[in-house]
Amino acid sequence: MKKLLSLSLLCLALGISNAQAQTGTTNPALFNDTVDWCQFGCAGAQLASPQAWTSTLGNTGVVGLVGTLQGFYNLQQDVTWGGNFADNMGVVYNGAAYGNTPTDIAAQLDEGVYGVGAYIEADWYGPFSATISLYDGSDLLIGSYSTTGYSAYDPGTALFIGAYISNPDVWAVQFDATGIGPYEPDFAIGTMGLMTTAPIPEPSTLLLMGPSLLGLFGYARRRVGRK
Repeated sequence: MKKLLSLSLLCLALGISNAQAQTGTTNPALFNDTVDWCQFGCAGAQLASPQAWTSTLGNTGVVGLVGTLQGFYNLQQDVTWGGNFADNMGVVYNGAAYGNTPTDIAAQLDEGVYGVGAYIEADWYGPFSATISLYDGSDLLIGSYSTTGYSAYDPGTALFIGAYISNPDVWAVQFDATGIGPYEPDFAIGTMGLMTTAPIPEPSTLLLMGPSLLGLFGYARRRVGRK
């Protein structure tokens, strides 16, 4: 079982992409397990980063912010978050609009899976670009997939971004969404999907290959209380 991150940081090394075949997708139905962020309470509170989570099927890991020691905000659609997520969906927000250092959101798993994805939305209404990056058990970048979305108050229409490979060797994931607001990257992720069984191939965009750096685990922000 993979080690948990320390409370204050996640050290993922600058690595060379490996040779696995990777695919990006916007289809949440490909992921058979889910992580509901309301397990943290969805009280609109700021939580220390990282926090341990448990999925519907019992998989475990931690979530937090990259590159800062700040905590993230645990919000809820239509309660403390007014955006595209499904009604009452729990949200992990990097807190940029609350004064946090704008940074990405990352999750680490205690057991390798085939793929990971999540609903995602920029805090500021308007177009945004989203990127997901997968890492293997040695903290080396497998690849990244990018696509675009539109942030608005329109519950149930949030972009889902995911990526998967042919082997259960995804141990960590990093999310980024950059929009048109003044605090970019200012975003949140909703329910996270895990692919714990071998993927069924679908026409999709190959992940971009290349090195990347996941820095210190920190804390991120999103649009709180905006409707």
